[in-house]
Order: sequence, then C-alpha cells, then structure tokens
Amino acid sequence: MSAVPPSARKVGLVTCVFLVLAIVVGNGIFTNLGLQLLSISSNFAILALWLVGGICALCGALAYAELSSLMPHSGGEYYYLSRVYHPALGTMGGIMTQYGGMIAPTALASMAFAKYVSGIFPSVHPTLIAIALVTLITGTHLIKLGFSAGFQDAITALKFLLIGIIIFFGFRYATQSPAIFLPTADSFKELFSPNAGVTLLFCYYAYAGWSAATYIADDVSSSRKTVGRSLIIGTLLATLIYLSMNAIFLMSAPNEELRGVIDIGHVVATHLLGAHGGNVMAALIAIGLMAGVSGMIWVGPRITQMMGKDLPALTCFDQLSTSNVPVRAMLLQYVLVVLLLLTSSFKIVLVSSQFTLICCQILTVLGVSVLRKKKMAAPEESQEIFRCPLYPLPSIIFIGVSLLALGYTIMTNPFESAIGIGVILFGLALHPIFLRRR
Repeated sequence: MSAVPPSARKVGLVTCVFLVLAIVVGNGIFTNLGLQLLSISSNFAILALWLVGGICALCGALAYAELSSLMPHSGGEYYYLSRVYHPALGTMGGIMTQYGGMIAPTALASMAFAKYVSGIFPSVHPTLIAIALVTLITGTHLIKLGFSAGFQDAITALKFLLIGIIIFFGFRYATQSPAIFLPTADSFKELFSPNAGVTLLFCYYAYAGWSAATYIADDVSSSRKTVGRSLIIGTLLATLIYLSMNAIFLMSAPNEELRGVIDIGHVVATHLLGAHGGNVMAALIAIGLMAGVSGMIWVGPRITQMMGKDLPALTCFDQLSTSNVPVRAMLLQYVLVVLLLLTSSFKIVLVSSQFTLICCQILTVLGVSVLRKKKMAAPEESQEIFRCPLYPLPSIIFIGVSLLALGYTIMTNPFESAIGIGVILFGLALHPIFLRRR
C-alpha cells in the first residue's frame, strides 16, 4: 500500500453531482410510497411531506456546503463533529453515519433490488440476490478510483434515463387526474398528525444521500467550492424528481394496490404498460437501483479510512492501495452489509438507521453556528468560503423539522427508536476503545 499523488485522484463537479443523485434517488423512490400509504391516505399530504423533506434536505445541504468550504476534507460528519466539538462526538458521528447513512441504506437498496428481481425470477431467494449484488459492486470499486468514478457516472446516467422513461409514460398513460392532489380538511388533519412524522422519516431516508460528496472531499478537485455546489445542485434536482415520480405513481395506480408494497415501481409499470411491460420496467428499475448501491459502497469506506487516520485502533483501515482504494475499509463495509442482509427486516433497518443519522445531522448543522462564533475561516481563504444564505434560517428549519420527525418516531416506533439510541450510545462508548493502540 502506498500514497497516491494528488493529481491522480481528483474528480470533478459532474461526478460529485452524479454521486449525490445516485445515492439520493435510490431505493427510496421505488419503495417508500407503499410504506407511507400505510400511515397516510391523503395524496396531498404525501406530496406535501415529500416537499417538506426536500426543503429540509436543501437546508441541510446549504449548511454542509459552508462546513465543506471551511473544512475541505473527507469523512463527512465524522470529520466535522471531531473538529467542531470533540473527537468523541466525531467517533459517534462516524459510527452513526456508517450505520445510518451507508451500511443500512446499502442493505436496504440491495433488499429492494432483490425484491424487484425476485418478482421476475421467483425461484431465486431474494437474500442471495442482494448478497450477489453487493459482492459484484464491491468488486468493481476495488479496482481503482478512476474506474469507480467512470462506473458511477455511467450507471447513474442509465438510472436517469430510466427515470425519464417512467416520467414520460406516467404523464402519458396515467389513469387519474391531478385533481387527486387537491387539499381537503382531512388531508390537513393527516398532515399534522403523528403518523405524518413517521411518513416524513421515510422522506428523510429517501433524501439521506444529499451529503454524499462530503465523504470523498479529498478526492475532489477544488473541494472548497465543488463539494458544496454538488450538494445544493444534487438536492434541488432530487427534489424535483421525487415530486414528479410520486405524483406519477399516485396517478397511475389505486392507493389500495400501492399500500404496503415494496416493489411499487413494478405495480405502477404493470398498470401503465401491462404485465409484460411491467416485468421489463421492473428489470430496468432493478438496474437503476444499482447506482445507489454503487455510490454508497464507493463513499462509505472513506469514512472508516478517515477515522483510521485519527484513531490508533483503526490505523489498519487508513491504508490505500496503489490505485487509491481503501481496500480494507471497503471489505469491512462489505462484511457488515452482508450481516445486515442476513439478520434484519426492511422496516427495522430503515427506521433505526434514519433515527441515528438525523441525530448526527442535527449536531453537524449546529456546527455552522459554532464555527461562525469561532470565526474559523482564514483571511487568505475567505474568497473561497461559501456562506449559507439567509443564515440562520436554513439551520433552524432543518433542526426544527428534524426534531419533530424524531419525536413522532419515538411515539410511533419505540422499538426501532431504541435501537437507534443504542447505536448512538455504542458510538460514544467506542471512542476510548478506538484510542488505544493495537
């Protein structure tokens, strides 16, 4: 293992935006609506919550853009919390982000992929399909950084070609009128009910990858500017895509047929194109889901690698191959994802992982206020520092809505919330252990 010259390991704005979109517009768009309809029946409330989720993600992206310009290094929440508050909170943030932002979502996206594929090939066990996908993608990203970037760009472009096809057929052949989204008295009641908080958590899960580029900042050219720009551009595009896709899904099939369904894209495609066309579209959606899995497998090990630079017990994960790949960190992530696939259910993984990730993101967004008080930016770098517009309004919106979602989640899903709290305490407890030399 050896260091790689900086010139050989830089990616640009397009790849960063594609990375954000690949992770954000992942399995959430093809799975969440069916679960949301178990709690909310109003089409207006559903779209309103997706819009609220997008606004909150944008507010978070604006805050992270300022942090990324002040601290232009890989690691995301781990790096920010370590430098802004205390290394112990950084360790907790690294554990929470790995579980809530990378390992669990990778497992969930793989489960969704398997659900779509097993709908076409019912004789193959879904868990085997999911493990095979994770193995294939991990092997691809073990080659070299340049190959990872090219593969990610190509598969993300394919995904958005697919989304364009779905939007085209949806607006052309949808059987219901847009009037189904008009608000009523009951829809407003649902919008402000405790169940809306859980529904919003599903939206948070779908938008969770808006911070993706912060995990690979050391691999990004002009990272002070590029990382923040990619977060904002990617989040805006993702919000437009989510609103369009959910509107099409709700207009294309009755809510009764969508409620509780994981492979919702298959149901919608069958309504739009018939049984054969539905199977073809399900296969294309499965291919599209690979982009999200690929993005998380690519960036997740960078968190572990950054932790390895600071924590003696994790030094072995700090090493890069001659192709600039954190091989050991990537293999560790692979093992943990496979274990999660073998032992957990979709809902438990989703709710508990998002609980931990939201807690971590709240602390990180608060870090903007802390750094402004410290006046951390160096004078010679001031022209490159991005300042969050309308500060502190974006931070207030993000934190306020996030706390509301957490409160509702504790009320309605105490078991999954307890798992999330356990992960937080586990992350704190690991810090003194990780400080010991092996």
